[in-house]
Amino acid sequence: MLYLEKFLFPDLENDNLYFDDPKGSFFDENTYPFHLMSEIGLWSLDFEPLTILYGGNGSGKSTIINVISQKLCADRRSMFNSGPYFEEYVSRCQYQASETLEGETLYKGHREPQRYDISKITTVLTSDDIFHSMLDLRLENDRKLKKSQFLMDDYRNPEDLPRHLNFETGYNVDKFKRGVEIRQARNSMRNRNKSFNKILLDKIGRMERGFSNGETALMKLSELLESPGLYLLDEPENSMSCEFQIKLASIISYLARYGKCQFLISTHSPFILSMENAKIYNLDHNPVDICKWWELDNMKSYFELFYKSKDHFLCND
Repeated sequence: MLYLEKFLFPDLENDNLYFDDPKGSFFDENTYPFHLMSEIGLWSLDFEPLTILYGGNGSGKSTIINVISQKLCADRRSMFNSGPYFEEYVSRCQYQASETLEGETLYKGHREPQRYDISKITTVLTSDDIFHSMLDLRLENDRKLKKSQFLMDDYRNPEDLPRHLNFETGYNVDKFKRGVEIRQARNSMRNRNKSFNKILLDKIGRMERGFSNGETALMKLSELLESPGLYLLDEPENSMSCEFQIKLASIISYLARYGKCQFLISTHSPFILSMENAKIYNLDHNPVDICKWWELDNMKSYFELFYKSKDHFLCND
């Protein structure tokens, strides 16, 4: 399924700020992301259901994800380094959406209303999103733990019930209700009708098990990939072991083929790079080239490493 068919970066004439910035900031080196794509000979991307951006650190993989997500007005949680000229650069980009979507139509030169809006079916997921998910889980568990400690103190040392209540102002009413509730709970505990753990579960809920970074990343991705749409994934394999990377590659491959999902992924993972039918843009080539996974430098390095030690893997028991 193709939701995004083509993306165009500014041509040479529009890849500078000289004629548009009266302050002369064209001569300032800090014009990111201008010139970044043109320096590696990347003018456009033609997409498949599964498109991968490959390249070394600083090659522009994350920048491409950020530019495309900003142009599509995709909702995203994590912030990214944009710079003062980022929006101007994005405004000079163009894209071709599927005819079933509302978006720019390059060949007609204007937006046309369609059945779906591409911005509403586009999801961005980065390594920072995974970190935030883990942090949210830990903060929620900390909140529950502190609340349980307060409840334990209340049950062990209950305060005296107030003798006078003012229902007009509500003064002491909440304190009275809480005091009655504590006494009822203590009576249940004495009669062994209810354990203290059960009381805590009823009041604050169950503590979630702490998951590893890799487990959290895989669960978060699995949750987000439940619906058809366009997914922009920036190095989703971070913090994942080989086992989880293989599972993630299997999920992505299945959804790209059967789940009406389209993926644009920046990655170093050999398991994701070697997915069947993936279109790989090699940003380490100048100009940028489309390569097979076994032609990539990283993959060749893996092969050389294991080939030198092949006797360890092929030895007879």
